Amino acid sequence: MKKNTNVWIGIILSIIIGVIIIYSIEYDKSFIQISIAYLIYILPIIFLSSFNSKFSSFILALTTILIAYFLYKFSYFDSVIGIILAIITGGALNYYRVSKAKGFKK
Repeated sequence: MKKNTNVWIGIILSIIIGVIIIYSIEYDKSFIQISIAYLIYILPIIFLSSFNSKFSSFILALTTILIAYFLYKFSYFDSVIGIILAIITGGALNYYRVSKAKGFKK
């Protein structure tokens, strides 16, 4: 039963991502802004469970706040779509792959 649930979740996530990409194309959103925001946020979201220290959490929060300020200041609103795509794909990868993997132990 667990395997079928994972398949259905994958199908639903792919439909959501496809709809977001089609929306971006149809309404002439900036592909460069979407790509840059996606690339900035995909790795921190994938490895979100690895941030155990206060310093790394502080750096992630600070850069997120600064990036959000600059996006708002320069009206780069299309990059929000890239952040949403990074949250969807990175969250799924984090939950189904990274958090389930066992670390190396001596």
